Amino acid sequence: MNPQKIEFQRYRDFGQIINATFEFIKQNFGPLLKSLIFIVGPFLLIIGILSGFYQKNIFSFYNFTSLYSFGFSIIIIIVGMFITFQMMLSTTYSFLNIYLARTEFQRIQIEEVWIGIKLNFLKLLGLTISIGLFFLIVFILFVLVVSYTISSETNPFLVFIIFSLYSIPLFYIGIKMSLVYIVSIYENTGVIASIQRSFYLTKNKWWFTFGLIFVLFLIEAFMGFVFQIPQYIIMFATIFNAMDGTGIDAVTEIIIIVTSIISTFQYLLYVISLIALAFHYFSLVEQKEAKGLLDKIEAI
Repeated sequence: MNPQKIEFQRYRDFGQIINATFEFIKQNFGPLLKSLIFIVGPFLLIIGILSGFYQKNIFSFYNFTSLYSFGFSIIIIIVGMFITFQMMLSTTYSFLNIYLARTEFQRIQIEEVWIGIKLNFLKLLGLTISIGLFFLIVFILFVLVVSYTISSETNPFLVFIIFSLYSIPLFYIGIKMSLVYIVSIYENTGVIASIQRSFYLTKNKWWFTFGLIFVLFLIEAFMGFVFQIPQYIIMFATIFNAMDGTGIDAVTEIIIIVTSIISTFQYLLYVISLIALAFHYFSLVEQKEAKGLLDKIEAI
């Protein structure tokens, strides 16, 4: 007997959103994990290997050829993390969209998720790039204004305060945009419409949304610490060896890369936030528009 399909279109309070998120993950754990491992996993594996080599080079200055290769490694890792994040977004919300489209619970196959990714990846990528360009342009304009209005004799602490105050509105906007991805996928809207919809839904709910994101961050950080334990152990051991002047041998280099790969897979935990924000989205829609209730009335 198949378990009962979880209802998304209903109002939930803070605790109910968290509980529903883990209930959804528990119900779909196998298919969801399989999708993430086979689709997102290869990207995380590459990032883990690159990060391992990067860390190995940090502990082996005498083997490090140039500052150029050091910076190039960082750029490759950043680009890789960006692509990995997009694949995780596409995988999670494609999976969720398939789940929502069904009237009864059925196990979702990885082939179905892959079809959804091919439909949604470029759309989500364009949304991310658009948002990133917006923040980049605002930041550049701010830097130009600040550079024009202050002099070299300005107190550095005052400059720090100015930049801190500048980050407040950007942080506020970032929280207001937290629902753009689920809006874009579920409502099939463009960039501007998705942002406007996210702003509308989070109106008068900014602190609630911020609190939800903050609690989810703490949960993911606590759970992710388990993945980091092996890396911390080998890191401290390597530092002590470096202090003795013995450097690191080939076995230690392999261990560094392996622990780096293990640590990288903690990013799969970000799926918790993505699913919780989806529940939050439907809860806000129900509060403001009672869409779920209207659908039930029409079905009578």
